[in-house]
Amino acid sequence: MNIEKYRALLCAIEKGSLSAAGEELGYTPSGMSRMIASIEEETGLSLLIRGRNGAVPTKDCQKLIPYFSKIILAGEELQKQTEEIQGLDTGHIAIGNAYAFYYDWLAETVSEFCSMYPSIRVTITDGASSELVQMLKDYRLDIAIVSRRQDLPMWIPLKEDRLMVMVPSGHPAAQKGIFSVADLKKEPFIEIFPGKETDESIFFRENNIKVNVSHSVQDNIAAASMVRAGLGIAMINETELKMCRREGITAVPLDPAQRVELGIGAGDMETACSALKKFLSFIMPRIKEAGLS
Repeated sequence: MNIEKYRALLCAIEKGSLSAAGEELGYTPSGMSRMIASIEEETGLSLLIRGRNGAVPTKDCQKLIPYFSKIILAGEELQKQTEEIQGLDTGHIAIGNAYAFYYDWLAETVSEFCSMYPSIRVTITDGASSELVQMLKDYRLDIAIVSRRQDLPMWIPLKEDRLMVMVPSGHPAAQKGIFSVADLKKEPFIEIFPGKETDESIFFRENNIKVNVSHSVQDNIAAASMVRAGLGIAMINETELKMCRREGITAVPLDPAQRVELGIGAGDMETACSALKKFLSFIMPRIKEAGLS
């Protein structure tokens, strides 16, 4: 089964460019164009709109993306099953991670696993929990460390994580040791990952809280620096505090306390590839050894 052309199409959509996708996958622009044209001929549909700003999927293509992902998954599974019959340990495991706190453990675990199974390729993608969960549903990831979302067939709980507020150390909340939820609207707020659904944005939405966003940043460390400079307050998962602790900042819990459940999400294990099952069997005892659950 030739799945490379479908992989090329999805990569072009993700990158927004045929040339960028070709560079990543090792194809020339003409080779990429031929593969896209082949799928368009098979489906009888125009799939990409190409212009100066790159390539974007047509409305018809957007409807077919989940099915293209399934074709890739089925092709990979066919290859894996064939190799299993031949007695080979091969495959590809795509892992997502939403929390920097877990990277040290995850990287060491993947390294150890790959040394035992050198023919199994493992890739790691980062992102916010909601986007990683969507990638699980679209078959672009096999497992992901995320905060809990609905409709995940498999869930391995890791920990309950508090939502914390970072304030300058001289802030009244630093002396109290708590930050009232009611006071969130009164302070300049530094938004982390604007436009993405995060644990914090879900909390605001569910509680009808509209904060006064004064600045927006793309990572927790930048937010911590801005808090220290007195530009506002920021909200962060307690798990992530280790990565951005510094002098001049105090992190305090919300009052009333707000928690999210972190864990490992995955799709239906009945249809999971053997490589993923091997990996899960490998990591389960290591999760307990590392005190992650």
